[in-house]
Amino acid sequence: MPMLERHLQTLEFDKILVRLEQHTSFSASSALVEALRPSTDEGEIRRAQDGTEEAKRLVEARPNSGVRGARDVRPHARRGAVGGSLPPSDLLEVAGTIAAGRSMKALLTRQELHAPSLARIAQGIADLDELEATIRRAIDDEGRVLDGASDRLRQIRTELRAAYDRLMRRLNEMMTSQSLRDALQEPIVTMRSGRYVLPVKAEYRGKVRGIVHDQSASGATLFIEPLPIVELTNAWRTRGIEEEREIERILQEISGQVGNAQYGLIDTVDALARIDVAFAMGKLALDMDATRPAIHPFARNQPREVAVRLRGARHPLLHGDVVPISLELGVDFDTLLITGPNTGGKTVALKTVGLLALMAQAGLQIPANEGSELAIFTGVYADIGDEQSIEQSLSTFSSHISRLVEILIHADRTSLVLLDEIGAGTDPQEGAALSRAVLDYLVASRVYTIATTHSSELKSFAYATERVENASVEFDSETLRPTYRLAIGVPGRSNALAIAQRLGVPQPIIDAARGSLHPTERQADEILAEIYEQLSKARDERSAAARERLEAERATQQLRGRLAALERDRANVLGHAQDEVNATVAELQREATELRRELRGMRSERERLTEIEDRIAQLRPAARAPGKRPAVTPDEDGFNPSVGQEVGVPSLGATGIIRSIQPNGETAEVDVGGMRVRVRRTELTPASEVMGTSPRKRATDAGYLAPPPPPAHDRAVLEGWAPIESQIDLRGLTTEEARYKLDQYLNDAYMEGLHAIRVVHGKGTGAVRQAVRDLLHDHPLVRSHEVAEQREGGEGATVVRLAS
Repeated sequence: MPMLERHLQTLEFDKILVRLEQHTSFSASSALVEALRPSTDEGEIRRAQDGTEEAKRLVEARPNSGVRGARDVRPHARRGAVGGSLPPSDLLEVAGTIAAGRSMKALLTRQELHAPSLARIAQGIADLDELEATIRRAIDDEGRVLDGASDRLRQIRTELRAAYDRLMRRLNEMMTSQSLRDALQEPIVTMRSGRYVLPVKAEYRGKVRGIVHDQSASGATLFIEPLPIVELTNAWRTRGIEEEREIERILQEISGQVGNAQYGLIDTVDALARIDVAFAMGKLALDMDATRPAIHPFARNQPREVAVRLRGARHPLLHGDVVPISLELGVDFDTLLITGPNTGGKTVALKTVGLLALMAQAGLQIPANEGSELAIFTGVYADIGDEQSIEQSLSTFSSHISRLVEILIHADRTSLVLLDEIGAGTDPQEGAALSRAVLDYLVASRVYTIATTHSSELKSFAYATERVENASVEFDSETLRPTYRLAIGVPGRSNALAIAQRLGVPQPIIDAARGSLHPTERQADEILAEIYEQLSKARDERSAAARERLEAERATQQLRGRLAALERDRANVLGHAQDEVNATVAELQREATELRRELRGMRSERERLTEIEDRIAQLRPAARAPGKRPAVTPDEDGFNPSVGQEVGVPSLGATGIIRSIQPNGETAEVDVGGMRVRVRRTELTPASEVMGTSPRKRATDAGYLAPPPPPAHDRAVLEGWAPIESQIDLRGLTTEEARYKLDQYLNDAYMEGLHAIRVVHGKGTGAVRQAVRDLLHDHPLVRSHEVAEQREGGEGATVVRLAS
């Protein structure tokens, strides 16, 4: 059952709708706002709250979000559907609405994850891009039908301009002709009755043959259309009529297309209006600093459930420094009786609770803190104010009773009843008795009720009745002003005597009045005064504690800031130290690499020397007989080397000392850099003829290369010599391992006599590849290197050409 309209008005729900409507973008959404009412359907309420929250987040992230350029074109669509012709302005509104729908649908589709509810609504927006394009091709932004709207219109306008030019040219010729110069009042062309005329002096009427269309007020000037231009004007007017008819035909045709899209346009406007209302709700929530309340239906047979739980709630129509209220209803008590002085905020508290409940059920967020919760009331009823019914000749009391009867008829356990100054307007005792009976009925019916009163009897009723609680709006007797704070569990004081005393009523009168009070009332007033004093002290202590907590938090923040600064300084110091350590480590690594190269060369030399000496020892007994000395035959050039002589070994690019000569004199054993090699005697030269600058010697001297093996034709005398492959695979190694292995491999490849090799290092992170290329760049055994072709590994391999 819909809520009674009069109670919505009493709680000023209509004023909220006015504020909401100010945020809408076009008339269709404004109409939805005007018709908006609180719902009692849980699903409908949750969908509306979802849309409000999603729109609020979108507006926070994109302040310009919203429906723009849309119009309520549903009447245009219906008119087109029945054959009506739409003017250009209406067609432009149709095109603008289609564009607005497309833009909004695209936005919400992109934001579907964050705004699923609005995205579902946007699916109702029809795809009418072709209709929009048709309108845009035919009509410009100023509402003029374009030449390109049809081929026929373009042709007509071309002919129209030509006819106009001929007409103007002929008129100009006549104005400047010698024969008519004296007859014209002035050389201008004007228009009468849609035809061009010349202003001719009356006395020259017979000199200008033509049609008189008008004359001046004095009769001295006749406006004549000369006969020579009548046909030209007729031709021009004819083309104008044809243009108008073609424009009407174009507009009629496009209007028919609009009519054909009637249902799509109606769906688009409906969806845009619903989305626009959601955005309006989101913007209003931001304006009010509102939050989404928890909403739940009433459970069946559940006597103790939350009906109202408000945290820091403010009335949305109040401005300035509004004192928030917090209260609960439904868990420990179902009826709350608020007492206190007039203008103390009791009525505002009632209206705040009722209006926020209505707003929540209409899909609006409420100006309250997080954690607020409201049940879904089937009815919110309010009797607030002192209005009289003049039409029915009812007094204030009678008017209250009439509204109270209506409430008692409709209210049930899922209703919220708000009664302001219950029992007022009649005899206090009878009013209190009636109020107590009404409250008894509402409590028995388990109706959630908040009521305000001045009656002391009702304060006692609240103490004595289960599921009823007292509350009060505090009053500062020093300033004679209400604090507007709501205190649950404490009844209010009347403060009448305190106010009278502060305002200057003589003390004897105050004492006499106080003495006339019933002892119980005086005692209760004193107890309440003490309670309020304790509440005030507790509040002051809480405020002081809050201030101390804030100061502690500020101090903590300052300490955290200082700690963060120290951590940054420490990090900077450690960073600089780490940089220095890294630089030192890098230098030591470079030195270690050089040392490893030297050690590898020395180790390689020792190993090769040991192998050669062992082999020589094996071959020596068989090479010469004991006690015989080698016979030495001089070379053709007279060079006759002997044992102990320094000679040159051109094949090695080095010099050495002859240690022995075979008996047949053909082969000599030469000590080259600590390594003994066998060389044909005829290949030896004087030491002075050998240039020690070959790549091999430079590599040996630099520590990159161990002493070379013997020439190919002498290798047979050495055992264990094995050729190496022309490719090395470094994948899976660290950068240091790769550099070490590649350096060894380059030495071996060079000694093997290879001219080109391929280094496979893979792509990976690129660290090994870079280490390889850094080593190759300055290596004395490398002539050049380049990235391998794609079929050979591309960036994962490098082709190296060795020095010759």
